[in-house]
Amino acid sequence: MSDLNIACLISPMADTEGPMEIKGNTLTGAKKIMGKYGEIGLEATITFGEENPKSIHTDILSIGNKKEVTSLQQTAIAMFQPAKHPGTLDVHAMEKDTSDLDAFAVAGLLTGMLNGLENKPDLVLVGRESFDYSHGVVGPAIAQKLGIPYFSGVNEIKLNDGLKSVTATFHEGNDKIVHEVPLPAVFGTTDWLNGKDSARFTSLKGVMMAKKFKRKTVDETDATSTTAINAIEPVKSERKNRRLEEGEGAEKAKQALDILVNQDKVLTADAGSDDGAASSAGSADWGTGDVGSLALNDDVVVIGDHDGTNIRLSTKQILSQARKVADAAGKKVSLLLFTNKGDSFPAGCSGSGADRVIAVEGSSFGHPSVEAYAKALNALVPGGPAFLMLVAHDMGRDVGSYMASQYAGGLLQDACEINLDGGALSGKRIVSNARFTTAESITASGKPQVATLRATAFDPVESDAATSHLRVSVSVETTDSVKEVVAGEQTKGIPLNEAKVIVSGGRGMKAADNFTGLESLAQVMGGAVGASRAVTDLEWVPHNLQIGQTGTTVAPDIYFAVGISGAIQHLTGMLGAKYIVAVNPDGDAPIHKHADLSVIDKWENFIGPFTEEVKKALGK
Repeated sequence: MSDLNIACLISPMADTEGPMEIKGNTLTGAKKIMGKYGEIGLEATITFGEENPKSIHTDILSIGNKKEVTSLQQTAIAMFQPAKHPGTLDVHAMEKDTSDLDAFAVAGLLTGMLNGLENKPDLVLVGRESFDYSHGVVGPAIAQKLGIPYFSGVNEIKLNDGLKSVTATFHEGNDKIVHEVPLPAVFGTTDWLNGKDSARFTSLKGVMMAKKFKRKTVDETDATSTTAINAIEPVKSERKNRRLEEGEGAEKAKQALDILVNQDKVLTADAGSDDGAASSAGSADWGTGDVGSLALNDDVVVIGDHDGTNIRLSTKQILSQARKVADAAGKKVSLLLFTNKGDSFPAGCSGSGADRVIAVEGSSFGHPSVEAYAKALNALVPGGPAFLMLVAHDMGRDVGSYMASQYAGGLLQDACEINLDGGALSGKRIVSNARFTTAESITASGKPQVATLRATAFDPVESDAATSHLRVSVSVETTDSVKEVVAGEQTKGIPLNEAKVIVSGGRGMKAADNFTGLESLAQVMGGAVGASRAVTDLEWVPHNLQIGQTGTTVAPDIYFAVGISGAIQHLTGMLGAKYIVAVNPDGDAPIHKHADLSVIDKWENFIGPFTEEVKKALGK
């Protein structure tokens, strides 16, 4: 009998960078591959077994049609090399077409497979992809159905002595938060774990082992979806695709400024003067209440973000949509702000669409987890509200998925448009690495309905509704504990998702010191500095400056992509920008296909002269 049982969930993922076509309400034609996030989880699983000989049993689980699952699992077995690996392995497949199922239905099938394992899993690793990369639903839903905690975006997992708990490290802003997590638990993996961003290669010997390995087939079971895709459309590019290729850097700088100011009129004298940050609405008159008197069950409840002083712009943006739904349904909007006991309460949010703001105080909310939010919501709103809305960042998506699994009322994840039709939420979201838009609706009959919203798709609104402010205390116990907080470099200025101008650098910047040029340009324009994943992994800039699939999603008025090739992982986080300027000497770099203005030159030749031209134009 093993000391630790690990279940690794891998699924056949559509290669969204390859050919795809619309067939009815389904995307077809894509090659199926092992998802990057699941691959990283599998690599960690194999390594754990190698580092703890004869102590770990691994179960690999997959669902999909026979051909896809067989190919996927044979690759996984070849990586594992069971004849050489010092642990034991079982591989389980449910050969079922999932093309007409949503992520919650698949999560239900996987939960049934997990419950049927001979070796009850202590540690479950699942890629945070849910068929479409960062829209992760499957992991939180499985954790909720199993009744165990869920953690995602983990950077490091260490097995502790005795193999009964793990030490898990996460990024929170620029800080590293180290948690002690008793097992069992579910972890959602991304594209980086334990210092690795890729999995091992398969060998010929491993491939031969895989062909001989006997996999276990699990009987099909029924599953019910809670959402439906009603239409799919390709995302249409409306970029201007201007190119500056001839002349020296200084000449291109003058030409670029003329295009931005006089031709396309995207750069004006007041550029960056309004940083987009959500300012406080003055001091609020906070009353004190108790949880039992809140009566939130018939409300549109929004979980908001704040910095201890001000409400985040992202919260004001989704409040506009909460107000829209509430008005259509004849309900009130209640904004919940979770705050650590002893923190100052954020200023009021009057005029942004909320009927009341409730500051929820508790010691578990300093470094909150999905479990902390879930338990707090169950205490505040037993049975759930009419509708629950959250910002579609990592924590928002995780909490939204977890609560939607509990409520069984359906979820619209990462919506960029939302409506209420016949009492049911419907909307649109961008999928498949920003190549397509799907129109989706909730089909479940349960309550509440949940939506996570891509905040950058919406504008805040001014509302005349009077806003009341109330403080309540909630005490929740979580299974994990914060072991250590490693403070990182603190960045100053505008948060990325609130900046109107972003100057972002990639690996082409060559060194950390070279970001000073980007900082100078951003400062002149009243903007913020961003970066690609490669740059933050190299620690050239702080982690919270990362833009992309596993970073921040932004939609500034102007986005400068400097020394960035245009990998799809980065593009998904910045294609919402109103105007994109690309600076890259490679005229064939993918970033140029998505740019309004492309400067085909080295950044060294362009950024300095362009910064001086901007200073002149803005009178600085």
